[in-house]
Amino acid sequence: MNRTILAVATAAALATAVPVAMAEDADKKADDVIPGEISGSVALTSDYVFRGISQTDRDAAIQGSLEYSIDTGIAGASAYAGFWGSNVNFNDGDQAQAEIDALFGFRGDVGDTGLSWDFGGIYYWYPGASSRLDYDYWEIVPKVEYAVNDLVSVSALYAFSPNFFADTGFGHYVQGGVSVTPPLPFAGFDLSLDGTVGYQWIESNSKAGIEDYLNWSIGATVSVKSLDFTVAYTDTNLSHSDCFSNTNVCDGRVVFSVGAKF
Repeated sequence: MNRTILAVATAAALATAVPVAMAEDADKKADDVIPGEISGSVALTSDYVFRGISQTDRDAAIQGSLEYSIDTGIAGASAYAGFWGSNVNFNDGDQAQAEIDALFGFRGDVGDTGLSWDFGGIYYWYPGASSRLDYDYWEIVPKVEYAVNDLVSVSALYAFSPNFFADTGFGHYVQGGVSVTPPLPFAGFDLSLDGTVGYQWIESNSKAGIEDYLNWSIGATVSVKSLDFTVAYTDTNLSHSDCFSNTNVCDGRVVFSVGAKF
């Protein structure tokens, strides 16, 4: 009887171990075939705002991203590539209805100093728009971020384009930011308070339809599980007369968004 029980128990253990081992082997094989990590996001926002200016004529937008990254094995740096997309509305006779950005670069941390860096590039593509409009353009965007402590971090970026949106010549953009993550008494919830100030220079202001301008934003994001709920106020120093022939897309406004990450 004891031998029978022992035999049954051994067989059951082997039957359980084999699928587990097979699953682990399958995972290892998948990692060998496709190393690195894949991440993405999807969001719904009340307005797509880019550097203080609405890209959807103050209407809602659906946005998404997908990214692949892999450790380079060099000084803790990783390489990444992906895309980000959104609907747009420039009031241009429906020439452009979407923006798709191709993103690529390298990022990493400087040891345990709290300093991180990102040196990347972005290609902005507006499918459906006539080539004579010259909407598509490149930017090189180096960024740095420094965690002052567990609650506060600061960041800075510089974006350079050799030929900015709509063939308007050299474009330069600088931005500084601060983020505060105070503790919350609710388990599972995180809060981030964020503020940015940026300045955009454009070589041909007359062709662009705007002067060089200052923009800023301040907002709060509550995160729970993989969801982010954000409310932010954004504005520029451009008046109606300085904003694309007396439009209101440069005015201050409150923007609401909800997004999910995976």
